[in-house]
Amino acid sequence: MCVLERRFGIHAPCAWREAAPAISTSRQDALAASLQAAATIEPMGDEVVVPYSLPLDSNRFLRRECPTCEREFKWYIADEGEVSEQVPEGGYFCPYCAIQAPPTTWFTQAQVALQHGLLESEVAGPEIEKFVDHMKDIGRNSGGVLRVEGGNYRRPARPDPLTETDDMRRIDFACHPEEPVKVLDDWSGAVHCLICGNPATA
Repeated sequence: MCVLERRFGIHAPCAWREAAPAISTSRQDALAASLQAAATIEPMGDEVVVPYSLPLDSNRFLRRECPTCEREFKWYIADEGEVSEQVPEGGYFCPYCAIQAPPTTWFTQAQVALQHGLLESEVAGPEIEKFVDHMKDIGRNSGGVLRVEGGNYRRPARPDPLTETDDMRRIDFACHPEEPVKVLDDWSGAVHCLICGNPATA
């Protein structure tokens, strides 16, 4: 399980960002830099921290999606004590189209849906509830001048966690052996290294 967090601004538009340090760190550090032991929301000024997890398959691969060609693949999450490469300048290369993108742009549609569900249930929902309660108080204290209706709002339930299957086929690279990937079973084109973009050799 890969544990991440999201920070949401309460009084400003929410900016999705992975809880990651500078781009020169390893992918494993970038994904899990802010491990949260608690499963609750932690207020931080005008921000709310929402811990959540993304599942790995049985071989410690995390599902990803290219922001350019939109194909899914998996990259390896090193276990404790294993060596992993530093994030290359400009981000990772897609194994399919070999186009480079920043490390925070590889979420799958299901992972994005999970994040949006958390935003609604854990951030927006409580704020709307507080607003409705506040308006009710204003109505009660107005001496009948104001009438507040529509006060039956219920926040959405927290979304179910994602699950992972052991699909796709593994590809290893002579150039960066610590960074294997898994690609779609029916992919017949070249498979490119995440770190340097070079195709795997047969």
